[in-house]
Amino acid sequence: MNTTQLRAFHAVARLGGFTAAARALKLTQPAITHQVRSLERAYDVQLFHRIGRAVALSDAGEVLYGLTRRIFALETEAEEYLRSVGEFATGRVRIAADGPYHVMSIVTAIKAAYPGLDLKVAIGNSDAVLHALEDYDAEIGVLGNVELDDRFSVLRQSRHPIVLIVPRDHAWAGRDAVDVGELDGVEMVARERGSSTRRLFEEGLAAKGVAVKIALELGSREAVREAIAAGLGIGAVQAAEFTGDDRLTTVAVKGASLVAGEFVVCLKERRGTPLLKRLIPIISG
Repeated sequence: MNTTQLRAFHAVARLGGFTAAARALKLTQPAITHQVRSLERAYDVQLFHRIGRAVALSDAGEVLYGLTRRIFALETEAEEYLRSVGEFATGRVRIAADGPYHVMSIVTAIKAAYPGLDLKVAIGNSDAVLHALEDYDAEIGVLGNVELDDRFSVLRQSRHPIVLIVPRDHAWAGRDAVDVGELDGVEMVARERGSSTRRLFEEGLAAKGVAVKIALELGSREAVREAIAAGLGIGAVQAAEFTGDDRLTTVAVKGASLVAGEFVVCLKERRGTPLLKRLIPIISG
């Protein structure tokens, strides 16, 4: 079997298209197309449904993609083993995180222990983090409260209160805390649905019969912060994620359980790899 053809197929399946696969493998798109079509012809099978420029895995392609994920994960593990013999003087660690705040302490600790390692951090939502781990595109995941099945192993967890962010000139800015009832009907700026902090905040309020009005929904923490600073509403954030802003201040909420968890996880099947065996004590410490 031609490994080059398998690698081309795997890249197209993982990235969702021939153009993206060519870019990732630093090849031309015709070269990637040729490799995949040669693989299909060799075994008389269709691996992709081609609809215009879009591609989707066929049933046979889905099965083969499951196999190539394992093949190239083992290739990575073999590389990790060989690098471990050299005490990880060089190599790569890929981390997927749902935000920049909690992951940076992990990056700092790893770099201090193994300065020769090349660290790559990809930021996305919780679903993207889990998919990166499942697809062997990351060794470590950092994310908030989600339902984890038994494929994942929790390496570290912590809990942080959820607090309000308000402009410095807001009526609540001088207060240490507000009662949960005062939030009923208040206009807020929020992350998109799927944000674990937003979900926990709204669930905590709903348990007390309180509901806020989402006046503006934005796709990133940074955008939410700028909107609050512009006076478009108040927001909610994990206390650990508020790193300071002269335009804003935080206010606690009394009378409701508003707590978010943060988890550092890996695939359980990869916990025993040479790389993770070296990194887990650093991450867990």
